Amino acid sequence: MKISIVNKNCSFDNHYLVNISADSSIEIELELERVVSSQSKKIIQDKLTQELSNELKNYKWLIFGKVQVEIHWYIDSVKRQETDKIGDLDNITKPLLDSLIGKNGILIDDSQINSIHTTSTTKNVLKKDNIVKLFINFNNDYTVLKQNLFFLQTSQVIYIPLNFNINSKEDLKSIKFLIEAFKQKRVFSGILKNKMGVNLEEYLVKSNYEFHRTRLNGFDKNQIITDKEFDQICKKEGVDIINEFKEPNANK
Repeated sequence: MKISIVNKNCSFDNHYLVNISADSSIEIELELERVVSSQSKKIIQDKLTQELSNELKNYKWLIFGKVQVEIHWYIDSVKRQETDKIGDLDNITKPLLDSLIGKNGILIDDSQINSIHTTSTTKNVLKKDNIVKLFINFNNDYTVLKQNLFFLQTSQVIYIPLNFNINSKEDLKSIKFLIEAFKQKRVFSGILKNKMGVNLEEYLVKSNYEFHRTRLNGFDKNQIITDKEFDQICKKEGVDIINEFKEPNANK
């Protein structure tokens, strides 16, 4: 397999290159001797994922916002018609998308894919291998570094990706404030809905920042921190934000 990558308004090291523009894209071209589908043997699908991951792990950041994906296949149309060796577009697309997620990918989870446009056309007969081109379009404001990346619990099954130094008291204090703010949004939304009959979940609960726990299977367990575990970490470092809210003369 041959893989080539072209970055636009981003690089392997930086999620943006032009400060005034948030529009970026990653273009991935693969030359495949064999088109892999979701019906292929696991060892074949794993090989595709591994080879693509070896390239994508060079990115020092991940996208956590919504992305738009275009996939253009250039394949042997005769073989596709006369044999069952090349699957339908939905079946040959899924292994590619699965290869993009996780700590060695560029996405946290495929739930971030907001739209998929897939096409298929006949490849040049002079080309031996099949070719597929992926275009991942995204807003580079919604990115996070892979280094010092943790997922912190904000509700029962919901986690938010954040960069911070787990050994820094100042970092822990800032993150603790942020986590409490996300919790309070949900509490307030519940009060409005249950006691006042006003449903503002679309504004107070829906988020581009948070993920369900089951969406984080592509990451190490030590990167995923529960609310209780984070409280213990903060307590160990002497971080107590409750006192931050007290008025200076409250007890006088």
